[in-house]
Amino acid sequence: MARKVILSRKGFDKTTGGKASPIMKDNLVSLPIPRADSGDFYKNLNISSTESYLKVMKELGIKLFSEAHLDPDLQRSILKDRPAEWRGLFGQSGTSQVRLKKNSVGKGDIFLFFGWFRNTQNNNGQWEYIRKALNIHAIFGYLEVDEVFDIKAGDEVPSWSEYHPHIRDKKEYGKQQNSVYMATKSFTADKGKPGWGCFNFNERLILTKSKSKIRTLWELPTCFQGEQDNFVHAIETWNELPNGRVEMKTKGMGDLSVAIPT
Repeated sequence: MARKVILSRKGFDKTTGGKASPIMKDNLVSLPIPRADSGDFYKNLNISSTESYLKVMKELGIKLFSEAHLDPDLQRSILKDRPAEWRGLFGQSGTSQVRLKKNSVGKGDIFLFFGWFRNTQNNNGQWEYIRKALNIHAIFGYLEVDEVFDIKAGDEVPSWSEYHPHIRDKKEYGKQQNSVYMATKSFTADKGKPGWGCFNFNERLILTKSKSKIRTLWELPTCFQGEQDNFVHAIETWNELPNGRVEMKTKGMGDLSVAIPT
């Protein structure tokens, strides 16, 4: 049975954060959405050994936020002093988790995380958006599922994972569905790679159709032919092109799609 691939939108968007996440040289830096009183301060999240998320955000004109919702958590280096057993984690709640559960998303399935990005440049030590750079949707990270913890149901979780907001702040989710997906130790198709991580920028990761000024107009690989019904959000445009690729545009800002490759 083919495993499922889930395209999940994460990071800043038009209504949450308000600006695109930056492409910094070959680095896709997804800005985790703001969340008051989370305790995860942007100033303590590391892009590199010399730059915090807060520093870069200020340079890009993002000055309104101090704390983040660190999810998905895919990079060991983003926080200091990770335990050796740490793995990538991703939490989902509410309607989004209901959809995942309904589609039986679990062990062996793969999340591909995408977001809104725009190219930047470093000008005299300061990062800035390139003025004419297009706004695009691009895939920035992945997580292959090893285990799913139903936090609402009280599943026991590894002690090292208790920092994660969907676990630490579980009371805030009340009666709604709330689960955390833990990555495999290594990627099934390549045991030399971890089961989670972020990608360096590559044009093949761009979902937005080439030269389109509408970032929600996508051009997808040939493996998506015939998969229209497996997307959970209403589709405004679906064209299977002569080159075998698929042109697609969804209605609204839908943050989750499910596709089952053939």
